[in-house]
Amino acid sequence: MQIRMATMGIAFAALAGFSHPALARTDANDAEMMTHCNTYAAHHLGVSTSEISELTYEGQRTDGTHAVNGTTTSGQTFQCSFGPHGHHVVEWTHSGYIGCPADVSEANRYMYPDCD
Repeated sequence: MQIRMATMGIAFAALAGFSHPALARTDANDAEMMTHCNTYAAHHLGVSTSEISELTYEGQRTDGTHAVNGTTTSGQTFQCSFGPHGHHVVEWTHSGYIGCPADVSEANRYMYPDCD
């Protein structure tokens, strides 16, 4: 019985130290976060990814999150905040629309402060 318990203890210790490379999670890099933010922003702003004119990785904050700032071709600004590993957007902010489109309906004028 003691031999069996010792064998199980050795086996458990060996498995506990086992690390499978495919399961190891690596941190995202700047380019991956910018690509993800481009797609995320386009979806949430209702524009195509080609209408995102500028993206900038701003770095990692003291709380561990990462910031990516961007601008659309229409002048809207936005920010994607990623978690410490850079895999998921944990906070999203964006500015209001810039300018006053000629074809904006009366019902949607509230979305464009410049239409006042």
